Amino acid sequence: MLAKLKLVKTPKGIDSILMLSAMLILWIGNYSNLDLMLADSMFDAARGQFAGHQFALAGVFNLALNALAVAVIVLALWDAWRPLDWPASRRTALRVLALSAVLVPASIYLLSAFSGAPCPGDLLRYGGLETYARLLETLPAAASATVCLPATQASNAWWLLALPLFWLPRQPRVAVVVASLMLLCGLMFAWMQQLQGTQFFSHTLWSAWIASFLVYLLYNLLKAEDALA
Repeated sequence: MLAKLKLVKTPKGIDSILMLSAMLILWIGNYSNLDLMLADSMFDAARGQFAGHQFALAGVFNLALNALAVAVIVLALWDAWRPLDWPASRRTALRVLALSAVLVPASIYLLSAFSGAPCPGDLLRYGGLETYARLLETLPAAASATVCLPATQASNAWWLLALPLFWLPRQPRVAVVVASLMLLCGLMFAWMQQLQGTQFFSHTLWSAWIASFLVYLLYNLLKAEDALA
């Protein structure tokens, strides 16, 4: 175990990026009005509903992501049984991708179950029954339990942040481009959910941060195991 931990080396700057981005998301959720400003812009006060309340594309996208996750997990299991003729780095990437497809949505859901943060559609401001509370504020004792922080609705997309690992370590620039595209896809899916009033923008950012941290941790641990093999 000690030998494995010694092999887990931190890429320069990654820890700093994770720490600074967490501080930025904390500031957005607790000290700015960005969440409410974006939710207000998506809420139709005349009709008393969010603009995307009948947006069916999000459900189709979610179904496609679930099917893709199952395919990746099956491929990883096949590789464990009959190893594919791939370089070690790509097989590691496949294992991280498959584990991320399971652990990212599960972790986000479990964390949200303890937060009790209301969704936009639950707030009095948008026709619900709950009062708005910022991230570090205490919720009223009568507040009902909800699962909106971090955002669970778009969590099925964030495991794709592990996809750029297939281009590491030989093509880091391509990996950065793919990571940017996956981040954009995740934000677009989350935007569809925000249009339905199911999550705030900062909730989305926390989900993306948690997924990034898990992918980063899994990659370093599995890469260390390969080095010891």
